[in-house]
Amino acid sequence: MDILAIVAQMGGGLVLFLFSITMLSNTLKKISSSRLKSLLQKTTDSPVKGALTGTTVTFLVQSSSVTVLLLIGLVNAGIMNLRQAIYVILGSEIGTTITAQIVAFKVKTIFYPIMVAGFALSVLCSREKLKNTGELLFYLAMIFLAMKIMADGSRPLRDYPLILTLLSDFGVYPILGIAIGAVITAITNSSSATTSLVIAMSMEGLLGLSSGIALIIGANIGTCLLELIATVGTNIAAKRTGMAQFLINIIGALLFYPFLDQFGGLVALTATDMPRLLANAHTLFNITVSLVLMPFVGLLLLILHKVIPGRDQPSGTSYGILEDKFLTVPALALYEAEEEVNRMASIVAELLQQTRRTFFEGDSNAAGQLRENEKAVDTIHGKVTGYLNRISTLMLNEKDRSTKRTLLHVATDLERIADLAENIADYARREDISFSDAARKDLEGFFNNASQVFAAAVDSLKIKRRSLETNRDRIETELRNLKDQYREKVIRTFDETRRQRMPDAFYPNVLQDIERLVDHANNIAEHVLKMKGRDGFHSG
Repeated sequence: MDILAIVAQMGGGLVLFLFSITMLSNTLKKISSSRLKSLLQKTTDSPVKGALTGTTVTFLVQSSSVTVLLLIGLVNAGIMNLRQAIYVILGSEIGTTITAQIVAFKVKTIFYPIMVAGFALSVLCSREKLKNTGELLFYLAMIFLAMKIMADGSRPLRDYPLILTLLSDFGVYPILGIAIGAVITAITNSSSATTSLVIAMSMEGLLGLSSGIALIIGANIGTCLLELIATVGTNIAAKRTGMAQFLINIIGALLFYPFLDQFGGLVALTATDMPRLLANAHTLFNITVSLVLMPFVGLLLLILHKVIPGRDQPSGTSYGILEDKFLTVPALALYEAEEEVNRMASIVAELLQQTRRTFFEGDSNAAGQLRENEKAVDTIHGKVTGYLNRISTLMLNEKDRSTKRTLLHVATDLERIADLAENIADYARREDISFSDAARKDLEGFFNNASQVFAAAVDSLKIKRRSLETNRDRIETELRNLKDQYREKVIRTFDETRRQRMPDAFYPNVLQDIERLVDHANNIAEHVLKMKGRDGFHSG
């Protein structure tokens, strides 16, 4: 068989593997969206919790690189500190070994019926859970098909003595195997792909245990390249997070390098077939490195501060903390967007109070604060809607897709409420407009009720209580009645002694703005209450 045909077949199998593992990861992200968020949220300084979080998240996203990218984003945003991130990284080193253990199974051709069953479920079933189950089965079977293609493609290499010699040299000269493994992983951007390629070649007897271990250790190092690139433009703490994974894998390689023969002997006791031996070597190496380094996180922090000097920089932003890195896991990106919308709602609530003080109490300081908050709301609205539109809907489950649509509508309603509140405050700042005491009293009652409707809407956004619907309807009914009464009380008399100014001429304008404010507040509650399942939001 021509060497080019061999390379093409192995390359095709590798590409199919990368595609399948990516699609499997996407399906797992859809299924476990809320779990991913809660796992990262509950991470603490506890080494065990951090490691378990890293292991679980890495298994769910099928990539230690994605896990570290998320950590870089969390640290850069000030949501997580470097110590917590290192514990999660140590756990991610363990989580990334699960794929190797799966592909080492000798499933022969049983994956074909699994592929057919998975495809049938994903295409024919309408229920989302069954469709997701079908996708999991289909892409898992595709992974085994990719392994078979790579193994079959590598079989003719046994007829090339030069290649056999080169592969055996990886065991005789481990530094060569480590370098090759790192390069392959840097190119494919997947240590799982490199490890699986090594296991596929071992199925055909092309790689011995020593050579395979060297390549696997190299794969661990090569996977850090993307994370190091991703730290460009981030703060110092985030740069240290990206460097932490590289440092952990380098230290692990240095610790094992003098004892590779002994390590190989230990691994040889764990199984009889080469694919399983290599999968076990990968698992034992990563678990050992994580356990050995866990008590020395403080020392790792000291080294990272020496390698990347400088003082930690706070995120320094009060809004707009929307990391592009979260887009790799859309459910987490959606959670971040939701947090921004909730923060936007809090600012609008403050803005309404400042409108009250400006219009009804003549507080000039409140007027200045109001303008700053209105600008902040505009900024958040632009950023959060742009961010939401960049979140892949295809990688969200049905509930999260509903949440995304709701957040887009709610952000727009909040921005318009802020504009209306500023309009109302502007009437108090204009010298050519005046209101009688009676009109101000009427409008204040109306504004108070409008503020209650908004508060009920924001509560429905944050805490998912159906009872809020009844409360909001009661307040809305009261508002309608009050509005009809107020319109009959518009005063149209002239005050000749005050520059012929007509008091309350702008009463209908203010009344209309407050009415529109209520409409947008109602829109927020309606969007939340119409969501499928009534509990699509993550906040609790």
